[in-house]
Amino acid sequence: MQSILSGAFLPREADANKWTVGTVTVVGGSGRYIHAPVIAGLGARCAGAGLVQLVVPDASRIAAGNLVPEATFTKLVSTCVPPRADVVAMGMGLGTGVTTEVIVSRLLSGSKGRFVIDADALAILSKWYAMLDGYDPAQGQELILTPHEGEAAKLLGWTKERVHSDRLACAKEIVERYGATVVLKGAKTLVVSADAKRVYENDSGNPYMALGGMGDLLAGVIAARWAYLKSDPFLAAASSVWLHGAASDALVAACEDTSIVNTAAKIGAMRIKLDSNGGEK
Repeated sequence: MQSILSGAFLPREADANKWTVGTVTVVGGSGRYIHAPVIAGLGARCAGAGLVQLVVPDASRIAAGNLVPEATFTKLVSTCVPPRADVVAMGMGLGTGVTTEVIVSRLLSGSKGRFVIDADALAILSKWYAMLDGYDPAQGQELILTPHEGEAAKLLGWTKERVHSDRLACAKEIVERYGATVVLKGAKTLVVSADAKRVYENDSGNPYMALGGMGDLLAGVIAARWAYLKSDPFLAAASSVWLHGAASDALVAACEDTSIVNTAAKIGAMRIKLDSNGGEK
């Protein structure tokens, strides 16, 4: 792990400013998932982005103001022009309707730049390309795709069972078809480079990460780390996956998550009950 992630966590220059440490634009949100892009923005901010720019529905503004108050805001409509950034992360809670298809198409069609494609943007991409030869990124366009196993199945037109049975083959096939660095999420998340020559299997993280919004957070972390490193999407993705899991491990170790505390309390109560009834100690 150390050799793969070597050079991923470079110190900031003494004269760093918000532009030099990386800017991130987050495009997402809908009436049902108003907070998903805000969680991604929070992930980007916590991972060191110098500037977070949210392109979200009006309904997301209150949460954005509370959680990422320094972020800028652009209203999400089909004709909006997202502000330029080092990395654009899109898809978190976006929905898959006609309007969002237009937004994804406008962002990707022939566009240069770095894009983290997550959640509903993956669903839109799979709708267009899963049964074809795949997606050919435009010249100067770099992609990181972040599917879980269900989304990976849609991207390839495979069954979930096939994906689960051979995750590495699945990730490499997505790389081949979409010309992207791939983050196949799950226990021991896999990261495969766009040339399929580098593979990272993550060993950080824990079952308490099975929580809605965790993938949105990771997308923001990846975008921020990629914006900071400026190059090598594989290194940015692999280091982000490790950092994301390690942060959760630290939280679990400190027992600061209320669900962990409650679980521990329930287990303790069960043991006391068993002991009082003559059970084993």
